[in-house]
Amino acid sequence: MSITPPNQPSVSPGRPGARDDKTPVEPPFDEQLRIFWEKNHNALYVGCALVVLAIVGRYAYEMLVAQREAVVEAAYAVATTPAKLQAFARDNAGHPLAGAAWLKMADDAYAAGNFSEALVNYDKAAAALPGTPFATRALLGKGMCLIQSGKTAEGTTVLRQLEEDTAQLRAVRSEAAYHLAALAFAAGNFGEVVKLTDLVMQLDGGGLWAQRSLLLRVRTPVPAAAPEKKGETTPAVSVKLPGS
Repeated sequence: MSITPPNQPSVSPGRPGARDDKTPVEPPFDEQLRIFWEKNHNALYVGCALVVLAIVGRYAYEMLVAQREAVVEAAYAVATTPAKLQAFARDNAGHPLAGAAWLKMADDAYAAGNFSEALVNYDKAAAALPGTPFATRALLGKGMCLIQSGKTAEGTTVLRQLEEDTAQLRAVRSEAAYHLAALAFAAGNFGEVVKLTDLVMQLDGGGLWAQRSLLLRVRTPVPAAAPEKKGETTPAVSVKLPGS
């Protein structure tokens, strides 16, 4: 007699729903975690160490950069003679303060009337500070050096380039336009003087170059009206009335 309970089919291997002793049983999560740790703990230690080293290295690099910047700034502060400035610029080539040193040497040479030396240093400053207002400042100085050296046409071209460039700072355009106006005044081109001084006063408002332009404008002769030729008379206006 069968002892199988009613309505309960007997379970036998190979039948649907039958339990196969060979089917693997998935271990619990904590057991899986333990197995994973045993297999990969060395790699995890190495990964964590690399992350920590990267963070420490980054802060160490930033600290070194800050220290180097402090050293360079201190060296620039004590470079108070032309020889020291030249040595600083040579030793720190590629640093923005090296460009500032060349610019200062150029300005000093220009003030001393040594325009050939100033011209060389302005070129070095512009090359060391590309894309900055200091490079534009150096270009302006170069234009003035050319003019002072007797190369008026070349210097005027440089100043005209700056004056017409609407992307330049207003102060740069104003100074360039003023120097061009002064050249036009010396050449007796008073129409150009009026045009350029108008531009300066428009750009600079009540600034230094606007004030100088106003003084230049006061000295500019007003064009005289064309004199009437002898024998010429103003033609009379003839008005015809209706019925005449």
